[in-house]
Amino acid sequence: MEKKKKKDQFVIAYLTDLQSPHTVVSHALLMARMLRKGLILLHISDPKYTALTPDEAQPLLQTIREGIDLADCNYVALKGDTRAVVKALPDLLGAVLIVAEASAGAPRRSPIHKKSVLGNFEECKVAFLTVQEPCQTRFEDVALFIDFKKESKEKYIWSSYFARFNGSRIQVLHYDYKDEGLRHKWYSNMKFLTRLYNSLEITFTPHFIPHKSAYNDLDALRYAHEQGYRLLISTTTKEKDVAEWFMGTQEERIIVNSYNIPILFLNPREDLYVLCD
Repeated sequence: MEKKKKKDQFVIAYLTDLQSPHTVVSHALLMARMLRKGLILLHISDPKYTALTPDEAQPLLQTIREGIDLADCNYVALKGDTRAVVKALPDLLGAVLIVAEASAGAPRRSPIHKKSVLGNFEECKVAFLTVQEPCQTRFEDVALFIDFKKESKEKYIWSSYFARFNGSRIQVLHYDYKDEGLRHKWYSNMKFLTRLYNSLEITFTPHFIPHKSAYNDLDALRYAHEQGYRLLISTTTKEKDVAEWFMGTQEERIIVNSYNIPILFLNPREDLYVLCD
């Protein structure tokens, strides 16, 4: 693979099974076209998950590439620890978004098991989109839950990309907070969102949703399914509390879901990569 320019940015299709790539490729191709970015097909030869070497993976990737109708599409096979490679992708390949498969039926040691995906992407510096089935939507409606935490602001920029580049309708979900302190913090986040969207001439629709779960995004996912929204933007947990260590985080409960709704995850971090418009 030829060396890329420093400012080039790419959508990465992270392919673990080169015999069944369609689920990841179909979403990655949609995102590359939407964001007007190139596409790179990536296989990581990680001994934890596969005996396939980079040299053996290359011709399989080439075959997949031949079936993709996109001029700026390339492929690469890398050897190493998946977590380390994923962390390095923004600098190594100019990644701005990574698409990865997560499967409910995957064995625990599989790279597409939910815990493997979340563990391998825990230090990811870019947004990562987790998908369960081949793409069947253009993401006409994109949902995000806004609460009282600072991490809510991590979702604003990415939701604006869908509105700006895809014409998506943005659906902002939130609780009807009764506690004055929480309500004030939530309102501050909503004001920030409104100012940003106004500056970009984007509109959004707010929705009060029922508070049924201890996990905000679990309620958001349920509501999104009921309303026919086909994408949820979520932030991962920055620091686990005691309950989350024992019960699991909300990302563990939504990444693989019975509605097959794709989840766009953002890791809360100061050096999160964004698009070059």
